[in-house]
Amino acid sequence: MTRDIPLQIKRRGVEMRLVIESGDSSRPKVDPILLKEIARAHRCFQALLTRRVASIAELAAREGVDDRYVSNVLPLAFLAPEIVEAIVRGAQPADLTATQLVRRIDLPLDWQAQKQALGFR
Repeated sequence: MTRDIPLQIKRRGVEMRLVIESGDSSRPKVDPILLKEIARAHRCFQALLTRRVASIAELAAREGVDDRYVSNVLPLAFLAPEIVEAIVRGAQPADLTATQLVRRIDLPLDWQAQKQALGFR
């Protein structure tokens, strides 16, 4: 017996994932690290906006991370609401990780362009 299944192999950080598309409506897997970094981005942006911190260096010390990392995380505060909602539901592309998103330096500000660049339909 042979069965043909549509699938893709995607790199996710250091691991490879086998992505099999099916009509199964099983509960998607939410990525807690991705959610944590988006929440950190909003928290950091609010701290800067409300002047609870005077600089990115002070914010980094408060968060317990490097100031370069804070600078890389801040753009996540400007993700399209549809992208954030999909991530909360666990409906993000299988190859979208927190590390990939934080390291992405060419994230567009335009929400439609963001959805295309990150692989959302």
